[in-house]
Amino acid sequence: MVELGIKVVAGSVDSLETTQTLRSGLHVGFPMWGELDAPTVSADTGAPYQDGDRVFLHGTGWLINPDGEIAQSLYSTGPIGRFTASDVIRKVMFERRK
Repeated sequence: MVELGIKVVAGSVDSLETTQTLRSGLHVGFPMWGELDAPTVSADTGAPYQDGDRVFLHGTGWLINPDGEIAQSLYSTGPIGRFTASDVIRKVMFERRK
């Protein structure tokens, strides 16, 4: 996706240490931020989150265009419904053809 100029970032409500351990274990080359505030992210973006003893954001993805606008969003409260690399590439190629 580097060849297409696509940048990937990820975020988590987990601690910085836990997030870094996950990043290292996954061997990903993109930034991963930790200690996000789930209620604030939810209020700002509409992302669903779990509240209570265990607070976390449900699977959420955004494709942001070069102008900083959300071109596509995806919200999921279960294990299915996540952006795949091919989904992102197809969407970027489609938008570039417009």
